[in-house]
Amino acid sequence: MTKASKIGNERVPDLIGKTFAFFGEFSYWPSYHPCAPEHIVLEHGATVQDEVDDNLDFLVLGDLRGTGRSEAKKKAESLKSQAEKASKKGLTLRYPEVIDEKRFRELFRLDLSGLSFAFFGGFDCCGGELDEKLLKSMVESVGAVVRQSVDHELDYFVLGNRKGDGKIAAYNKAKKLQSENGKLRILDEKRFLDLVRTDRIHHESNGGMDFPTFLSRLHGTVDDGKLGRAMKMLKTESFKLYSRIHDGTLVGVVRSQSSSGTVYASWLTQEGTYGCAKPDLEDCMGLQGSICKHLLVLLVALARAGEIECNLAYSWVDKARGKRPRADADLVANTFLQYKGAEAGEIDWRPTQTIPEDFYAY
Repeated sequence: MTKASKIGNERVPDLIGKTFAFFGEFSYWPSYHPCAPEHIVLEHGATVQDEVDDNLDFLVLGDLRGTGRSEAKKKAESLKSQAEKASKKGLTLRYPEVIDEKRFRELFRLDLSGLSFAFFGGFDCCGGELDEKLLKSMVESVGAVVRQSVDHELDYFVLGNRKGDGKIAAYNKAKKLQSENGKLRILDEKRFLDLVRTDRIHHESNGGMDFPTFLSRLHGTVDDGKLGRAMKMLKTESFKLYSRIHDGTLVGVVRSQSSSGTVYASWLTQEGTYGCAKPDLEDCMGLQGSICKHLLVLLVALARAGEIECNLAYSWVDKARGKRPRADADLVANTFLQYKGAEAGEIDWRPTQTIPEDFYAY
């Protein structure tokens, strides 16, 4: 029994003579790639076919639905089962290796080791400001470094979406350097986040995803502006977050940033359904088709405190991608009823407390 082939550990593998088939749409594909996943493997010497058989080396499955995806997966599983049965009789049959989109992205992620970045302007992912610690942690997570000066040694010049001191002058200098040697690349905020986003998991000693990796993977998965505002809230204020995880549902109460008297019940399930509402059952205005800042405050704070495993939290957020929020009047009403009881000392529901210093490094 043998797999048809094997992709090595190198970032850009040699694929000459290998065959690929692609089924299902990718939920995310980095903007720095100039072409679709199918064309990437063609550029590295592979061929692409539209059938799953024992001549196929790799079956790549996108996370989203697509014509023939389910049938292709079943066929690959069947070929593997046949090969396993044949091996018990001393026979060798080929079968394709199945690769999900996260592994495929990581195989073709740009290697940024040792390259340098400089940042100017305010960044939506930092709450509209220039948060050097957070940006530095993103850069270092992919093996790159941050430089303060714009000179011939710089590899990437990154402009935030917002205004900032020295932004225009630095940009003009970067444009001049780019025209002189062509080495320097100028990126906007979105392209930078695409560049440093990684599907590789940095593990803690217990084998789980660590918190910096969790934050890095949130960028590109959720709205970066909302995540930036959530991080700004956590770095500015202390919170008492009443939360519970039960039967695959996380629910918690978060205070509004703009009004200390307004609270929101936010929830997320293991299936990726989510929502956020006020005590009068009115939906949070910040949802707008994706997870809001209140739910992100809850998730990030609980992950930082170890109240929810980072890999579990991320998997739930990932499943919410592309889904619309849902109303759940019963869940909201019951949550606020318990919250009022806890505040009155009638219910034993102890909050998770956060302080800004917990998040300064991110």
